[in-house]
Amino acid sequence: MRRAPALLGALLAAALSGGCGYRFGPPAPVAGALTVQVPVFENRTYRRGVETDLARQIAAEIASRSRLRLVDSGADLVVEGTIVEIHESVLSLAEDQAIRESSVLITAEVAVRDGRTGEPIVKMRRLTERESFVPGIGETLRSARVEALKRLAADVADLLEAD
Repeated sequence: MRRAPALLGALLAAALSGGCGYRFGPPAPVAGALTVQVPVFENRTYRRGVETDLARQIAAEIASRSRLRLVDSGADLVVEGTIVEIHESVLSLAEDQAIRESSVLITAEVAVRDGRTGEPIVKMRRLTERESFVPGIGETLRSARVEALKRLAADVADLLEAD
């Protein structure tokens, strides 16, 4: 009977040490950072407002899954980027030429730098997300854009996690 508590203790110690690959709580941020700043990205497309939508999505994603605290200035990490492309494509048409399915593709170039030294932590990366939508069931370009931005924000948040 005394083996059960000892075995349970050993399993708990192994789990807490990370030996099994699992961890409790949010992942550790890169470079031991505690704070992050997410300024609005530059937008090189003709679609206005998407840059502020992306900044909000990134901030929400970081707040929900990271230990990093969002600040307006003086951060340990700064996430910078540019939205370089937003492209809508028709995927299929009905017999009457009405759009049956379409998609939106959003591409951004993103980098993370040390807010104290200016040195790059994560060099510029090109991230792309695509979301399809079906107007016939009430989906719109706007709803697809929101979903693509959410996934792009998750991709950016992934860059802030230590391996």
